[in-house]
Amino acid sequence: MALCIIGAKDISVYMKQKDAVLADLREPSEYENGHIPGAVNIPAERLEAFMRRTDRSRIHIFYCQHGSMSFQEGKKYARAGFKICSLAGGLDGYREWQKRQPGG
Repeated sequence: MALCIIGAKDISVYMKQKDAVLADLREPSEYENGHIPGAVNIPAERLEAFMRRTDRSRIHIFYCQHGSMSFQEGKKYARAGFKICSLAGGLDGYREWQKRQPGG
């Protein structure tokens, strides 16, 4: 299965699907300092255990601060048969996109 790359504008579309999981792969302290609404914190060192327990049919959207770690982890799990999307630009890209929105 291929890894899909999505932009910040696509998150709301994916999150409307009941089976989507938005996973923030950063450290808990980073998550506490700000995250995308609806995201669950699954630090990279706990990701493997989480993925063993999760439903493979769910869509998992990974993000990190800049997008590189979530891309690498996403490739690994997509090759293992999971439905994985990686947020291009990570949280930084999401925040930049938010600034360009009306009222942002």
